[in-house]
Amino acid sequence: MAFAGPVEELSKEAFLTAWHSISYLYPGLHPDDYDDPFSGWPRALKRFAAEAWARFEAEELNDEELYPVEAAWCGIFDTMDRAPTSVEIERRVNSAARYGLLPAA
Repeated sequence: MAFAGPVEELSKEAFLTAWHSISYLYPGLHPDDYDDPFSGWPRALKRFAAEAWARFEAEELNDEELYPVEAAWCGIFDTMDRAPTSVEIERRVNSAARYGLLPAA
C-alpha cells in the first residue's frame, strides 16, 4: 500500500494512483502550497507532494501528472450537493472513460 511505505520507492504507476487519489479526496489542496503551514495540507500527505515535486523536477512527471486537475474535479463532482448540469455530467463520463475515475456506487 502506498501510504504504508517509503513514497520514494513507489513505481510511477503506484505513485500516480496515490497522488491522484489525494487530489480526488482533497481537491482544495494545491501542490504548490504543500510546504506552507497554512495551506491545509495534512502532515501525513505532505511527503507525497514533496515526492511529486521531486519527480517533476527529475522530469519523471509532466505538468498534467503534477497537477491532477481532472482527479480533483471528479472529487468535487462526486460530492456536489446539487444536481449536476448536462455539461458536468458529460465531463464526468468522459473522465471516467479516459482515466477510470468512476464515482462510488
